[in-house]
Amino acid sequence: MRGTGVHNEAGRTRTGSVVSAASLALLALLAGGCASPPPDSITDADVPPASSAPTEQTPTALPTEPPLVLPPSRNAGTPTGPVDPAAPLFPDGPCQPSQLDVSASPVDPALGYRQMRVRVTNSSRVPCVLTGYAVVSARGPSGTVFANPRGRLHDPETSSARTVPLDPGDIAHVDLGWRGDLAAAGVEQTASMTIVVSEGSSPVAVPLDPTSPVDIVDGTEIRVGGWRPGAD
Repeated sequence: MRGTGVHNEAGRTRTGSVVSAASLALLALLAGGCASPPPDSITDADVPPASSAPTEQTPTALPTEPPLVLPPSRNAGTPTGPVDPAAPLFPDGPCQPSQLDVSASPVDPALGYRQMRVRVTNSSRVPCVLTGYAVVSARGPSGTVFANPRGRLHDPETSSARTVPLDPGDIAHVDLGWRGDLAAAGVEQTASMTIVVSEGSSPVAVPLDPTSPVDIVDGTEIRVGGWRPGAD
């Protein structure tokens, strides 16, 4: 019976040793775990600060140029035809020879005093203006340019200068007067005549009536009236 008791005591001793060893191993493991944090633990210091969300900016309005305002035209209506290529740059400027048809009446003699009417018609599609006094020049059959003094008509109704606008198709006239006492036999008389309708324009030929001689000679004073609207 002693042998059995010894065996039981030895078994308890061995079992107690195994339990003690296991307890020590568990305590060592717990102690090691408390000494250092798990590798995947994250502290507040490791967390990057949250970036602020982008704020929407209001676009800045760009400056704009003021609208271009054009001056109103003289004729507010819509043009009804093509532009005349021969028209002057300024439609209301002086009439040019290319815009006018010129004609002359027969000479009207009266007790030695002569008078003739020169008419112009605006044959273009552009309005123009006659201003001031016309300038008349005469030539002889051989082309001699006469030196004719310039004067004014005595009639106050026709002698004053006016500004006469000519729309397309309009007519204006000017009266010329002179005395024929210098025209004598053998003296060269006028064979051709030109007229400058307005200052700044070019001379234009005046077609003379071959059946009505113009007895202006060198030295004859030519009196010129102002422009008047209409044919008569």
